Amino acid sequence: MMKFTNRQKLIYDYIKKNHEVSTNSIAQYFNISPVTVRRYLDCLESSNLIIRKYGKAILSSVPDKIAPFSVRSGINEDLKQRIAKLSLPYLLNTSSAFLDASSTATELLKLIPVTQQMTIYTTNAAAFQYLSGRPHVRLFMLGGYLNPEDGLTLDSKLTANIAKSIFPESAFISCAGFTKDGIFDNVNIDITNVKQIILKNTTRNYLLADHTKHNKKGIFQIASWDQVQTLICDSPFNKLTERVLESKKVKIITQ
Repeated sequence: MMKFTNRQKLIYDYIKKNHEVSTNSIAQYFNISPVTVRRYLDCLESSNLIIRKYGKAILSSVPDKIAPFSVRSGINEDLKQRIAKLSLPYLLNTSSAFLDASSTATELLKLIPVTQQMTIYTTNAAAFQYLSGRPHVRLFMLGGYLNPEDGLTLDSKLTANIAKSIFPESAFISCAGFTKDGIFDNVNIDITNVKQIILKNTTRNYLLADHTKHNKKGIFQIASWDQVQTLICDSPFNKLTERVLESKKVKIITQ
């Protein structure tokens, strides 16, 4: 059976190609029921990737491409810096860590003290700028092509293969959105695969996400909350979701 996220990506690509399609045409094209189609469209609509109107799915004007780093880093910059400061003590308390190529993780890279001794694994090209020349930091870049869309992320099937042999103590990742059901992203499948592999290979995983990402989904589900032990957020977001996460033994850290 095809995975939910894989078919959701195919349905989104189908809508992108046609710009406007009916629910029935999607059901016929993919040989699935209209009820099943509506489940996929619910997720795409909640991520602002499509608009639904009169039984049709219409491509949203919001671009689905990864925004360039220069754009992403300026969005909610103060919230990201706040999360980075909250995350720093946990990063410094680990001997090895994976950091993804998110703008929030980049803010965290900037805060690593010159004297800190540790190993950093990353797909974040900005790590060269902030960590090269550090005598006490062992920097391991997971190989891959530089993503032309954001100009920051190293990603390819090769990157995912390398990730399978990496076992950091901790992982610090971000996302496009999170709900009580899990963690989601809109990046390509290779980047998502790398995160999924790393989360399985580490003993302690931290999600860095500001409050504006609460109740937002994406094309791909990165992980369930069973794979994340700590959520670091700039501020409280929703009492109901917080209670659900706490019941799953997820520690929530806010300012």
